[in-house]
Parts: sequence; C-alpha cells; structure tokens
Amino acid sequence: MTKDVLITVSGRQFDVTDEPVVLVTRGNYYQKNGKHYVLYEEQQEGIDGVIKNRIKFYGDHCEMVKSGAVVSALKFSANEKHESVYNTTAGAVMMSVDTTEVRILESDERIDVLVNYSLDINGQFISKCSVEITIDAVRINE
Repeated sequence: MTKDVLITVSGRQFDVTDEPVVLVTRGNYYQKNGKHYVLYEEQQEGIDGVIKNRIKFYGDHCEMVKSGAVVSALKFSANEKHESVYNTTAGAVMMSVDTTEVRILESDERIDVLVNYSLDINGQFISKCSVEITIDAVRINE
C-alpha cells in the first residue's frame, strides 16, 4: 500500500435515514507494529477551522479520532460497548457505541473496513449504524 491514499468514509444511521453521509478525500496511510493508520483533514459546513482525523484499525478493533475544530474519539471493538465525550460547537454530548462487528479486508492496493454498531447519545438509543471505510492506493499519475 502506498503512503498517499484515497479515503472514502461512508456512515449510515439506519433508524434515522437510509441515505449515507459520504466523505471522499486524500490522506496518508502507514502501518506500525501491526496496526494500520490513516490520517486526513476535512472541513465541515458551518464549522470554522480544520478537523484532523486519525483512523487506527487492527484485528477486530477500529478507532476514529478527531481533533481541531471538532474533538472526539470513538472506539469500536467487536462485541464491546465504549463510551466517549463528543465535543461540538453546540456543546459536549456523551456517546456510547455498542459494536457488533468490525471487519477488515486487505489487499496490496486497497483496504476495506466495516463497522456495525448501535449508537446512544446521553443514555438514549439513537440508531443502529454502520461506517464503511475504503483506503485505495494512489498512483503517481493520478
């Protein structure tokens, strides 16, 4: 896998809407101590400043960390529940994710990560959710 990658993150809340929220951007990939890392930046409408993102995944674990204009850390481990604080411009909320599946498929030119989970905010069930992450190698002439 190359250092320069094309990243597609597609998130879906099944009980809220059937339409996924999709982000496609370029970023950096590396592997260290058997763990995969993807780094990228994004800007969201209505939020001043850049959001720096780091995704770390290995085995049946995936972590998504945001810093900068938005601060959050979501940890997904198959058959485990994790809580975290999600800081937004509107204030902080307590998020809980109960992960049912983390699946990672690797090839030389592509990595696919699928996470299925239930989402609670401030102790109230919100939705069953999924996030699909695709990391594609970028060739020099692209």
